[in-house]
Amino acid sequence: MRWVAIFVALAVARPVAAEPSDVSTRRRVAATALAVVPGVLVRGLGSWIVGEKRTAKRLAGTAAIGLGGAALGGAAVGLSGGSPYTTPGLPVLVAGSGLMLTTWLADIAVAAGLDRPGSARATAPWSVELGTTWLHDAYRERGLLRAAGTLELGRFGVGASTFVDPAGDSLTADGELRVRIWQRRGSRLGARTGVRRHRDDLDRVTIVTGEAELATRIELAELDPTLAGTFVDLSLGLGIERASYPNGEAGNSSLLLGGFAWGVFLGERGELRLFYDHRRDSLAGGLAAWRAAGFVGSFGAGLELGLTRNWSARGELEIGNAYLTTFAIRYRGDS
Repeated sequence: MRWVAIFVALAVARPVAAEPSDVSTRRRVAATALAVVPGVLVRGLGSWIVGEKRTAKRLAGTAAIGLGGAALGGAAVGLSGGSPYTTPGLPVLVAGSGLMLTTWLADIAVAAGLDRPGSARATAPWSVELGTTWLHDAYRERGLLRAAGTLELGRFGVGASTFVDPAGDSLTADGELRVRIWQRRGSRLGARTGVRRHRDDLDRVTIVTGEAELATRIELAELDPTLAGTFVDLSLGLGIERASYPNGEAGNSSLLLGGFAWGVFLGERGELRLFYDHRRDSLAGGLAAWRAAGFVGSFGAGLELGLTRNWSARGELEIGNAYLTTFAIRYRGDS
């Protein structure tokens, strides 16, 4: 599903300019509450109540496309009992769910009158990051040191990161190569390929993963000017992994990569994201979601805030079958 095509199609629908309105606090509160419930089912309800009817229609149209994709992909996989022949429906399910959930969050933001004064920060030519991550699951508590770096070379970029257990019980390292396919202002489409190696001595396993992924960011002003200052991320891809054990046994498997996020720019100082990551081989793993256990990935929130021109702080909470809490300091190099 091409996000750009979706937004272009919606953008030509009845381009009536929105009239500024003075919405009372009471009306804002009511609209926000209704955008949450029943707005989770009736997309655009909150926007409609505060007078942003064009925005409401476009959010509803986008959510309807997402609902169709989620229903189509989910039915194919569910009715077949997860047959391998219907696995192509999984990306459609993830992308459709992303459209549904992100438009819900966007409607809540419009209803609440979220102030959106900024835009995306320019991509730094290079950056380095140092931080710490605390992992909590049912079996252990583990503090990890994190280091990461990126380098941009025109349309291409490279990156690497590592999680190190100071006790020596685990080590995760990955590297990636990115290419920018398309960009217009803050919206962009790119592809990446990467390799990840995870060793855990307590679990007595080493996992090596090769992966390829398409990722896009769409500034929601492309959909409607009222949504300026907010954005949606969507990614889809595939991975092949090999797990090795001390007794010499090994096994290969495949995994679906995917995720989505809704976010807001914090002036030009940073951004706040609410996200879902479908992969379940990460440190966070996947939620134990009743009958969907083993299918649902992790949810989280991330914040990056600029402290000075070059320095920024980053925090993230991710919840799957483990809790990951990350704090880091990033230095963004000048051109």
